[in-house]
Amino acid sequence: MKQDTRVLETTEYVMRRSRYININQEKIKKLAENWAKSKIKIPVWNYNYHFFNNSWQSCEYLFILDSLNFCFWNKNPADKWQIKYKNSYLGGYFALAYSLKKAVKNRLIKFEPKFIFKLSYEDFKKIFLGKGDLLLLKERFKILKENYQILDKNYNGKFINLINECNGDAVKLVLKIVKNFPSFRDVAFYNKKKVNFYKRAQILAGDLYASFQGKKWGRLKNLDKLTMFADYKIPQILRGYGILEYSLELADKVNNGKIILSESKEEIEIRANSIWAVEFLRQEVKKMGVNLKNIEIDWILWNKTQKNNIKLKPYHLTKTIYY
Repeated sequence: MKQDTRVLETTEYVMRRSRYININQEKIKKLAENWAKSKIKIPVWNYNYHFFNNSWQSCEYLFILDSLNFCFWNKNPADKWQIKYKNSYLGGYFALAYSLKKAVKNRLIKFEPKFIFKLSYEDFKKIFLGKGDLLLLKERFKILKENYQILDKNYNGKFINLINECNGDAVKLVLKIVKNFPSFRDVAFYNKKKVNFYKRAQILAGDLYASFQGKKWGRLKNLDKLTMFADYKIPQILRGYGILEYSLELADKVNNGKIILSESKEEIEIRANSIWAVEFLRQEVKKMGVNLKNIEIDWILWNKTQKNNIKLKPYHLTKTIYY
């Protein structure tokens, strides 16, 4: 039996029945034409912010990074978490990546279960010292401990042993991560039907591929079977392009910073329609002779959200460990 994450299949059920979101196909076509005309480029991996030494340790770093890769917003923008980087500040995911890179360099993090088991919450907090508050820090600490207990029990303490079991198959890797680690088990229920998102498990496979530039442990097949990584930044920019159209009720909540509950119909619809908007965009650019994977479209869109010259409406606020 051919393995499949069933992310596209289960989210299609949501997309076809959505009440709060509509996908504008004309806007997708317009963006696809723009990308084809401008010869859109795929962003390269940022080695300044990420630890990378081209060894097994780089795999372990990515495992920790994506174990903790979620929820960087703050309801009050003034309290948003940031860290010092050269003469400015980094926020969000890049701040997490750089904090962990520094922690590896300063031996505040070691890729050993025994070290992680002894790590105190106070020492863990020191890794992320900066301005503002990083949400769900205790949850991140708990997840790190739990994930290393699982690695220690099943994979001799190393994520690389799990990778090696997958024979270079991205889909197998995602499914194995989801099966073994509860904190990566990103699913929801919509009309009592199970919906797979697997955001952080898929992004971990994508990060291996990107950081190793498709070589060594990043040499993965079936990357085209993965979807975009359903978070809160991609829906924001898709909405900015007019591709995702929110109902008046949902738009009012998002625009006014009201919390969208995790696993609510609104939140599930935002994520499912984001996945399908990117899939439709992939299909559209392919007609124009541009072959992009869903994960590559995600990278393009996400990197655009990091530019200061782009003004967007607010993103939805959901407290969750999944993105």
